[in-house]
Amino acid sequence: MESELSKQSEANVLIVKGRFKSNVINQYGLFLLTFNAMKRIDNQQVIVTSYSDIYDLDPSTPWNKFEEYIVDRKWKGNFINSITASISDAFNRLPEDEKAMSRLYESVYNYNYDQMDVIIYDILNRIFHDKNLTLETLIQEISQQELQNIRENRSKPQKREEETQDEKKDDSHVILKIKPVLAPLNGKPIYELRVGDRIMVKIIPASNKENYYIELNKLRDENQIIKPIPAKVIDIKSSSNKDNPIEILAEIMPGVYGLCLEDEKLIKLKLYDPEADTSLKETKKLSSAKNSSSSNKKGGISKSVVIMIMFLIFVLLVFIILIMIGW
Repeated sequence: MESELSKQSEANVLIVKGRFKSNVINQYGLFLLTFNAMKRIDNQQVIVTSYSDIYDLDPSTPWNKFEEYIVDRKWKGNFINSITASISDAFNRLPEDEKAMSRLYESVYNYNYDQMDVIIYDILNRIFHDKNLTLETLIQEISQQELQNIRENRSKPQKREEETQDEKKDDSHVILKIKPVLAPLNGKPIYELRVGDRIMVKIIPASNKENYYIELNKLRDENQIIKPIPAKVIDIKSSSNKDNPIEILAEIMPGVYGLCLEDEKLIKLKLYDPEADTSLKETKKLSSAKNSSSSNKKGGISKSVVIMIMFLIFVLLVFIILIMIGW
């Protein structure tokens, strides 16, 4: 009977969820470690931030929600990259020390929290150097089937998005990351947005692709601020699940689209006003005209200096000639 239970347990996936805080430097963190049947860390998620609200997430939270929370916070950029990377590297190096890896797995497998916490605490404290570091952990055991099902369900929205994009655009089309321009007073509520509406957006300089179109259309001003441009809404996806963001697909120009993922569902968006806002072509023309005017101005100053120098040389020559005649 014991051997059957042992085999069943070994076939399951062991997950360690934890939260920690360092009151000395006011930093807070979460981590999740997934152990496979080979007694190795199959997956890990770590985040460290200076925002104390992250410590409110209890380790008793289901592992998939716990993991999604970490990924979401990291996606939004609300974390300390250097310390997060250091802890992640420390977990990745664990297999290099066979004894430490074996001790950690055995403590997790046997639900030996005292020994497990000592090992994890030591890993964290090598980075924080805080004797008063607080650590809370919880072990959760799930089946391989449950893990597989949840991971497959996570991939479904991405597949639907890819299918929608394939239906509407061929390989020659480009999709840029954008964010809408907000108008809290007189804007249009996002839940009233309709296909065909023209909204003001800004291209997010997230990669070389976005930066290329920003520079190509002269959308960055002297202060490195991205200028807003109009875009026509061609697709809207909204779910009743409050955790799922609203997806807005908009056409910026023929063959170039912008994709916006908006978590906040009560915001108001600025609509394009032909009389007050400039189009993409007008923005580009204004920037070109400004650069041209600046160049001409610089050229005019240079010509004036040259003329002045020539005039001084002429006066000097006349003065020399008069002196020679006097002799």
